[in-house]
Amino acid sequence: MRTPRPSPASAEDLHARLSARITALEDRVRRLEARLALEARKPPPVRTRASVSAATVRTARPRPRCPGCTLELPRGRRGESCVWCGFMFAAVPRRASAPKTPRKPR
Repeated sequence: MRTPRPSPASAEDLHARLSARITALEDRVRRLEARLALEARKPPPVRTRASVSAATVRTARPRPRCPGCTLELPRGRRGESCVWCGFMFAAVPRRASAPKTPRKPR
């Protein structure tokens, strides 16, 4: 059995409810704008400790990629072919690793 539908609101009632919602929204916008203006006037926070430099942050080595589809290969032992496209790795010579640069003496 269907539930009875509420009777349609009159135009004046609908207009009054919408006007009240609009007024409330305009008030919220005014308050948010005032809060934003206060935050914008504050000086930026002063750092007490030096942040970690980019040189000390370790970057991960880029994952090896399939020469056929250029997708990253999954971790672990590399098989004879790409798990994504089936490219046979024996078809191309192994890339020589980049020459290592000597470390600076301390």
